[in-house]
Amino acid sequence: MFMEQSKILVVTDTTSGWNEADAQKAGVALVALSVLLDDKEYKDQIEMRANELYAAQAEGKLPTTSQPNPGYLENCMKQWKEAHYDAIIVLPIAAGLSGTYQGFRFAAESLEMDEVHVIETRTLAAPLQDCACCAKKMAEANAPLETILNVLAEKLDDTMTYAIPKDLVQLKRGGRISPAAAAVAGLLKIKPLLKLAEDGSCVDKFGMARTETKLFQMICDDLKEHGVTPETHRLCIPHANSQEAAKRLAEAVRKQVGDFEISEMELPTVLGCHTGDGCLALQTIRKSEWD
Repeated sequence: MFMEQSKILVVTDTTSGWNEADAQKAGVALVALSVLLDDKEYKDQIEMRANELYAAQAEGKLPTTSQPNPGYLENCMKQWKEAHYDAIIVLPIAAGLSGTYQGFRFAAESLEMDEVHVIETRTLAAPLQDCACCAKKMAEANAPLETILNVLAEKLDDTMTYAIPKDLVQLKRGGRISPAAAAVAGLLKIKPLLKLAEDGSCVDKFGMARTETKLFQMICDDLKEHGVTPETHRLCIPHANSQEAAKRLAEAVRKQVGDFEISEMELPTVLGCHTGDGCLALQTIRKSEWD
């Protein structure tokens, strides 16, 4: 018996690290967050790219990010409503890090779009890409909506994000760390290791060390403590112009934890706004039978 193909749209935002070309290739709709600089608003990955952001920071400027412009977001939602999708799955940045999640929910309620499912991902970057690709693949295989949402929930319940800023300058400028703490860390030549909270509410200090080797050791120990293995997870290393450090981190993880499949990506602008150029990160991605 012929089963009619469901019409499902998968959506994410630019904190996934994707630009329009990347998202189009994946068959996923992309909504841009905003970058605010010199009293002007730019669409992330469209009107403002990472290299332009870091150049502005190098000049001592303080770019910030905000959720998608409400008018722009509503126009996107109206277009999707007119397309009459059976379901729209939205995978935005963690609600604790941005108002994007609430922006999607408010727009869906205002337009009475009951077919919209906005997921509280509690993450950003590589796991968003992974979940978007997985949802798209499952939709194309005509998997039931409930099954797709359950698989996404399993993936999102098992992801971790670590970040190592090159220095504390940008965190200090943005008020993410006190000037006194930044001064002491600089004096003692201590490097911070940050980790995204399990509920996605904030990126907080996980550890401090004087050497890169020690920071990598902290990450490896935590991966092992949480049972992250090459059989259960893939890894991604987002970074901002830190290719050599990314290679060293990948080598350390493979040597100390296991022979993982490890990819690299450009650090999303929304994170780079706070951590600055030279930041290195690592994210875990839960595997599924749909990968």
